[in-house]
Amino acid sequence: MADFVDAYYKASRDFSGVAGALESAGFVNDVQVSIDAALEALKKEAERRANVGVDYVKGNIAEVWHAETLKVSAVAKGNDDIWANAVGNNKTGQDVAYGNSTTASYAELKYYKTAEDSARQLGNPAYSDSQKIVPTDQLEGVIAESQKQAARNQDIRPEVAAAYQDTADTVSDRIEADGITSKPLSEGDAKSIASDFKRDGEIDPDAYGLNTESFIEWSDIFRESGSAALNAAAFSAALTAAPHVYRIVAQYVQSGQLDARLIREGASQVLARSSGAGLRGGLAAVITGSCKAGLMGQSLKGISPTAVGMATAMALNSIENSWRYAQGQISGKELAFNSSRDAVALMMGGGGAVLGQMIIPVPVLGALLGNLVGSTLGAVGVSYVNNKVLGICIESGWTFWGLVDQSYVVPEEVLKEAGFDLFARQLFKPEQFNIAHFNLPFFQKNSLSFTVVRRGLFHLIPWGICDRKWKDKLIHGKT
Repeated sequence: MADFVDAYYKASRDFSGVAGALESAGFVNDVQVSIDAALEALKKEAERRANVGVDYVKGNIAEVWHAETLKVSAVAKGNDDIWANAVGNNKTGQDVAYGNSTTASYAELKYYKTAEDSARQLGNPAYSDSQKIVPTDQLEGVIAESQKQAARNQDIRPEVAAAYQDTADTVSDRIEADGITSKPLSEGDAKSIASDFKRDGEIDPDAYGLNTESFIEWSDIFRESGSAALNAAAFSAALTAAPHVYRIVAQYVQSGQLDARLIREGASQVLARSSGAGLRGGLAAVITGSCKAGLMGQSLKGISPTAVGMATAMALNSIENSWRYAQGQISGKELAFNSSRDAVALMMGGGGAVLGQMIIPVPVLGALLGNLVGSTLGAVGVSYVNNKVLGICIESGWTFWGLVDQSYVVPEEVLKEAGFDLFARQLFKPEQFNIAHFNLPFFQKNSLSFTVVRRGLFHLIPWGICDRKWKDKLIHGKT
């Protein structure tokens, strides 16, 4: 039971890497879905204008482009309150309608061949209440021409001069709502898109920047990663708190009193594990989001979020175990066992995430539950196999390639678990001293002689060394 509890708590912390990766991947997928919708809208507009020349279709393409890319940008910025659509009703000043849940605005687009032509068309006083949009490569020219025409008509046609001045002051190459903008489009690109649709019936999205890396910025990745970290920490806190809440309630039902010790213990574990889960979830989200969005190169856009989550959790677990080993909290054999257990648990968790998503087709939920179950079973399985291997090693004396110590000395941690009181050995450093020099005493031997002792034994007596009392006893046969 202890192995299962330990495995459960580790899984509730380690799953957060997969959770953060999946959430970040979901964000990038939402942006891609919005881009696909924009491509479909452009294609339908091109098909609807199939019998019209590209010089005229480019204006209609620009209207759909600005409406759709504004919505894509809103998704990338995490704002679901922005809406926009190309009206297509030829009403004055109402080429594109856009806004949020409380406001509505209109934009008028002019995509003529030259900046002077676009500026003259926008000089109509009827457009003064609309956002004026021109090709991005004509923006400076339109402003200059509008200022020129405003000065020219100041005295003869004040209302026309005011309209031109309004154009110079407000004209832009993008629609803006709540700080979110559409993607600028040049006159040449608008014409090229119309030509591609007329010729091939489709366009290359990457050629015109209709891809995730053009809309998603690093600030968006970090924003979504922060959200993923908070969600992972909250989910891990709930999983960690569940057993403690059950114990507290059971104790209260049994005794009628709340156990403060259980509450403190539960709170400390929830805080410790949820903070670790948040770190894993946030880091995995950053890696996954940047790769899937194409910010780390095209080759990494197909990376698996589950694999990233597993790798992140494994790397952080290895750092934690290595730090504990360096601090002397665990032995080298415990480091090897913890690393192997985490590897197996995370691999089974990854497989469980895939299987769980297939069984429970609810975004993220199925994968999270599958990962939790797989990781727990993997950790319990490793502990079970470890106990069996240790049993074989005990019976046979096998060291399992040096991982099992056959010293037959009971480890201190086992004695502690058995309830024995241990004392720590006092460590000290001896003071070092240096001897400058010393003299050896010399002695001289006087002479050597032989004498007969009892039982016919001969004994060599160095007179200069032997004590005088014992010399007399030996010489005179005294004992």
